[in-house]
Amino acid sequence: MKPKYKLQLDVITKSQELHRLNKLILPWAVKDCLVHRGLATKNRVLCMDCGGRFSSEIVKNKKAKCPHCNAKLDIEQSLSRTFEQKIYVGYAQIIGMYQVVRYFQINSIHKQNKKSDNYCYEILQHWIREDGKYETVARIHSLNNYCDSWYGGTMEIRKDYGNRYYGQSDKYDVYTEKYHPKSEFKPAFEKIGINKRLAGLTVIEAKRIIPENPHAETLLKAGQYGILSLTTHSANHSLIKRNWASIKICIRNKYIVKDGTMWFDYIDLLQYFQKDIHNSFYVCPKDLKQAHDHLMDKKRKIQLREKLEKQRKKLEAAQIKYEKHKAQFFDLQFVDGTLVIMTLKTVEEFMKEGDELHHCVFTNEYYKKPDSLIMSARIDNKPIETIEVSLKSLDVVQSRGLNNKPTEYHDQIVNIVRKNITTIKQIKSFKNSQKIAV
Repeated sequence: MKPKYKLQLDVITKSQELHRLNKLILPWAVKDCLVHRGLATKNRVLCMDCGGRFSSEIVKNKKAKCPHCNAKLDIEQSLSRTFEQKIYVGYAQIIGMYQVVRYFQINSIHKQNKKSDNYCYEILQHWIREDGKYETVARIHSLNNYCDSWYGGTMEIRKDYGNRYYGQSDKYDVYTEKYHPKSEFKPAFEKIGINKRLAGLTVIEAKRIIPENPHAETLLKAGQYGILSLTTHSANHSLIKRNWASIKICIRNKYIVKDGTMWFDYIDLLQYFQKDIHNSFYVCPKDLKQAHDHLMDKKRKIQLREKLEKQRKKLEAAQIKYEKHKAQFFDLQFVDGTLVIMTLKTVEEFMKEGDELHHCVFTNEYYKKPDSLIMSARIDNKPIETIEVSLKSLDVVQSRGLNNKPTEYHDQIVNIVRKNITTIKQIKSFKNSQKIAV
């Protein structure tokens, strides 16, 4: 769009004067941000960086150094001989009164017996004032369930009007893999923890959330990005506040929580077993996933040892309450090819889902959460991921596959649910209107 007022004219003029940074960004992103993968068979490893082959004898702990290009590779057993990567990286600089954050899309195409092809495109700029107001200069962002492209148009002033149909609140904002080491932030930004180490939030999100949430500022300064990323959902604010004492123990012990959702589930498990959640021995495990899974399995065994009649009565009572709160969502079903996403209708389905995927959707009693809608993504009626949708923020909180890991369908599953958020909102609104009528 054409600049309409003085601030936009100033921004677009200064934007057009900026130096191209592709030659600075691309070598750094290829070396430090992209995945360096080696695809292995029984005897040979194919380096997907340079296309060279070498013996699998030098592979140790799924790591190896390519003797041809010296790249440090993560080794994966696979018969595939091609793969592609797409990531976003950022570069921050100070121009006059503006904190400018420039975003680049890095595409990397890897093929057998060929050196990887790497491309760098500048897609987006945020020109931010210290009061938090900002202007966006970007290419056209085509975003829907099947397309996520920045290649259209020139760098112009853009306004986001909210692509609500696809559940995307701001299509002119992206999460970066990393910020370039030479990035510079204004002292006012550095003061609240917004710097080149920022992760889990975009600069725009951080600037919006920090003034309203003192907990978020502390998390940002402490580098607790795994927990900080949860602050974008208002439904998690009470969760963070309730466990703030345990979070401060992590901060004092310089223990970084990389997976905030799993850590909170782990704290819930500690409380179930009446462990001291103010003791760093418990709240700062060396291996979070292992500690989480150990307690989860222990809790499941306790539940399975309960007498059948007692468990039946408990499930019947829980089912009545669950139907009371969620029955209106039971007919929800989203289909995309062989992938079917449906609402879990019974507490027994929660138990089966947790058992098959080895996660805590049943053991942590997600069916009791009034503001969470739990759905199951299935192929041939076999669950592959379990999705939690917040009925407050109307967004996907988490989607977990086997052993809490994402599947190859993860992005597709999240996009399908976000595409159909409007349907969930309509059902929720209809239920609320019935309550008022009664």
